[in-house]
Amino acid sequence: MLSILKSALNANTQEMGIISNNIANANSTGFKKSTANFEHIYSIHKSSDPETFSGQGVNISDPRLEMSQGSLKATGGALDLAITGQGFFTVLQSDQVNTPYFTRDGSFNITADGEVVTSDGLKVMGFLGEARGGLRNLIIPTIKKNLDNTVSIISNVNVDTKGKITAIYGLDEEVKIGTVALASFVNEPGLKPTGKNRYQSSFKSGEPKYGFPMEGPFGKIEAGNLERANVDITNEMVNMLKTQQAFSGVSRLLQTEVDITKSLIKR
Repeated sequence: MLSILKSALNANTQEMGIISNNIANANSTGFKKSTANFEHIYSIHKSSDPETFSGQGVNISDPRLEMSQGSLKATGGALDLAITGQGFFTVLQSDQVNTPYFTRDGSFNITADGEVVTSDGLKVMGFLGEARGGLRNLIIPTIKKNLDNTVSIISNVNVDTKGKITAIYGLDEEVKIGTVALASFVNEPGLKPTGKNRYQSSFKSGEPKYGFPMEGPFGKIEAGNLERANVDITNEMVNMLKTQQAFSGVSRLLQTEVDITKSLIKR
């Protein structure tokens, strides 16, 4: 009995940690909340009769990601991008080409060299020019050399709903740069969280499939917006109260069990 109650306390503690993490990231861009999955533990028995099985407690398996759409927050930033619908942005570190990260956080910037990067320097991947070949780091040159040997400085960047990037140099000279790539998975909740609202593919999620926004299953790009976390604070607080009550109830049962054991030992 003590081991069963202990497993319940551990499960409630883990669930409290999951809820606390959801609340702490309620204002994080592109964050996806997790929910606890409880599992019953049964003893091993040779019989196939369910009535002979005895419960040994409860456990929590890997938290399940909830990939529901978050609301959009208007920022007006040219490279603040949100996805409405299915898809993830692909970002990677320069020395980890074979292990890309996937995120819904589209707060991007341009470096002095014109590379499109995340707020902490990871490269944003896409398709350059009109090509539909392999993924490349998106580069938006900050200056453009003209045929008459003059130089035009970038004045604006536009990204349409299909992810096509157009840079404007000088007053009105438009240059097509490329297209933001999106990745999809057979089982999105199976992605492996790696921190900073990023994920990597796993056996559960399947391998990524890349494509263009608004083509096939992919959603569209909303430039000048960022996706908020899909966390409802009210629901999380209610879940926290339920978990605290469950923890308190199990604690009282555990104390009762200890008291009974002590009284039996004294006899």
